[in-house]
Amino acid sequence: MGKTGTRYTVGRQMRARRSFEGGNVKHFRWLICLLAVFALVAAACGGNDDDDSGAAAPDVAPTEAPDDEMDDDMDDEMDESMDDEMDESMDDEMDDEMDESMDDEMDESMDDDMDDDEPEPVATEEPEVDPCEAVDLEATDIGITSDTITVLVMADVGSPLAPGLFQGSIDGVKAWADHVNSEGGLACRQVEVIEHDSAINPTETTNGFLVACEEAFALVGTTALFALDTTDLQSCPDAAGNDIGVPDFAYITTEPPHQCSVVTFATSRPNSECPYAGTGPRAVQSQVGHVQWLLENVESNLNGVYLVPSDLPSTIASTMPQLRSFQELGIVIDGEPGVSGFTTQSEYGAYIQVMRDADSNFAYTGSDDQSMIKWRSEAEAQGLDVDSIIWMCQLACYTPSFLEAGDVIENTYIWLWFLPFDEVDHNQELADFMVAIDNPFPPAWAAGSWADGVLFEQVVNGIVAEGGPNAVTRQAVLDGARSLTSFDVNGWWSPADYSTTENIMPCFMLMQVQNNDFVRVHPTAPGELDCDADNVVGLTKDWGAEFGG
Repeated sequence: MGKTGTRYTVGRQMRARRSFEGGNVKHFRWLICLLAVFALVAAACGGNDDDDSGAAAPDVAPTEAPDDEMDDDMDDEMDESMDDEMDESMDDEMDDEMDESMDDEMDESMDDDMDDDEPEPVATEEPEVDPCEAVDLEATDIGITSDTITVLVMADVGSPLAPGLFQGSIDGVKAWADHVNSEGGLACRQVEVIEHDSAINPTETTNGFLVACEEAFALVGTTALFALDTTDLQSCPDAAGNDIGVPDFAYITTEPPHQCSVVTFATSRPNSECPYAGTGPRAVQSQVGHVQWLLENVESNLNGVYLVPSDLPSTIASTMPQLRSFQELGIVIDGEPGVSGFTTQSEYGAYIQVMRDADSNFAYTGSDDQSMIKWRSEAEAQGLDVDSIIWMCQLACYTPSFLEAGDVIENTYIWLWFLPFDEVDHNQELADFMVAIDNPFPPAWAAGSWADGVLFEQVVNGIVAEGGPNAVTRQAVLDGARSLTSFDVNGWWSPADYSTTENIMPCFMLMQVQNNDFVRVHPTAPGELDCDADNVVGLTKDWGAEFGG
């Protein structure tokens, strides 16, 4: 929707011209009069000077001297005539002098005024041009008609291992589409959403790529753990028969084939070197700002246990870089055991024993909210001094169910790379999301898939602005996404670089559970993220071989 801006026009202002004061005019007139008299007298005197040539003066016949009356009359007439001529001459000269003087002063005054009143830039706003007006919309590619753009959202939902696991991703994309359509649509068309359940299954994930190839313009909000083969995704033909692939705006990419797909753009950045064969050394960047803050503000000497999610080789490989980065900061790792979603609370007792033996003061889980709840519950059950330990979790603990655990999770730290849901007054994109999702505490997956939608939307809008609504094709979208070097979901998230897979999002914010609520602790000001360059550590190792179990 177009926004109407206020038009500011700044005109040049001229101050009133300065006038001559009455006394100055009178003095000026008298000066002119005196100069005129002096000129006449000098002319008359000059005509009566003695001749110095030495020649004799001619004889002049004598005349009778006029009587006094005639002298008086002649004097009066001469005086009157001279007065008239002098007045006329003086008036003309005074007018000329005054006009010239006033013009000079006025020019000087105007120059000063113009110098003082330099025109300010005119604050104007170019009128917005409706790209949809007077355009015959066309079906420019697969998934685009003259009035619709179809996107596919694929997520792991229907598996009996984790029913409804990523339903939030589907909800987020649908909420985004409804919001965009309510604002007038995208590329002069309405957005339609089709769904596919990848069911934590590699075959169903591949099937989802094939459906998108044939029926959708792009994938938005992809949240599938087993994208083991992306051949069909990357080689799908467009409407012209070019095997360019389907644009895939994913939330998470856990497997190397998905992380390194040339058509995939994940808002949760892989921060890893590509291409990658799946084994051997790999350059990876890790976010460490949250633990750096602990070292500087809470405890300068940390030692403890890091739980590594070990259900999949990909989760191990994606977790180990952060663990090793903690060690780069000087944190001593007392143990790095693997943990599964099926690990029972009593089995956490073994981790508690490691902490007791090492006198640990730090406990970090790379798993989910239930992992931290079980860990802390077992620690209390075994009488561990939980208040002497700094407990920390990642985004997966930012859930309502985590708070429902009550006092057992008090003082746990959680870090995010986006503004929390309760800061709607500080970011419009966040506010729009919270209204559209219609959930007081949506799952993080919903926020991620909404961000995917905004990324797709921004790329498409850029194409329309440059070439019009009929310039939107799969190739144009791929080119536009690959050129983005900083995308921050309109200030809601840490900025991300889509020109490479290696750069991690550098920003974070830290919360702590206090009195059964998530409370911001750093940065203290709402609406802000910490984006210090020291938040990132880069390492190159064979990450699969790093895990000791």
